[in-house]
Amino acid sequence: MRPFLSVLLETLPLIALFVGTHLYSLFIGAGAAVFVSAILIIIQFAKDRTLLYFPLFSTLLSVVFIITAFITGETVFIKIQASLFNICFAFILLTGWTRGYPIIKLFFGKQFMLTQETWMKLSFRWGMFFCVLAIANEIAWRSLDDNGWVNAKLFVFAPATAVFMALQIPLTLRGRISHTKIK
Repeated sequence: MRPFLSVLLETLPLIALFVGTHLYSLFIGAGAAVFVSAILIIIQFAKDRTLLYFPLFSTLLSVVFIITAFITGETVFIKIQASLFNICFAFILLTGWTRGYPIIKLFFGKQFMLTQETWMKLSFRWGMFFCVLAIANEIAWRSLDDNGWVNAKLFVFAPATAVFMALQIPLTLRGRISHTKIK
């Protein structure tokens, strides 16, 4: 059930962003996305009393930028949030990687039992991928209007992330620690 919930946590807010932006404005779309994210986090918490830290962190960061956008009347704060999130997360992952500590394990260590080497490889790969996403978002928001930027998020960045995630499955499967190895 957890992978399905993770997909919902990523997809439904993007759909809310898309619909709200195309029917009203980027302000409404961004607000709808955060609202849907918050509802999904609450549902997940009510279900099994655990928090998914990655979606929670992302949602809280989005709230800060959306409030700033509403106060200033500038949609740029909504659009740069993705760049800042991606570059911050890349920095955190790559800093941990350079110090021999896979920070990504803090977010996904409960879902996967992997070797240290696998966590390190995943930290590096995801760190680099977040750098690419940050650059791509910078290009998109600077060259596209609000609707175009939302379309890029939903139809380019989200599928690219899904493909990248799928490409990590072989490494993840090879790097699993069996329960017999732990004992």
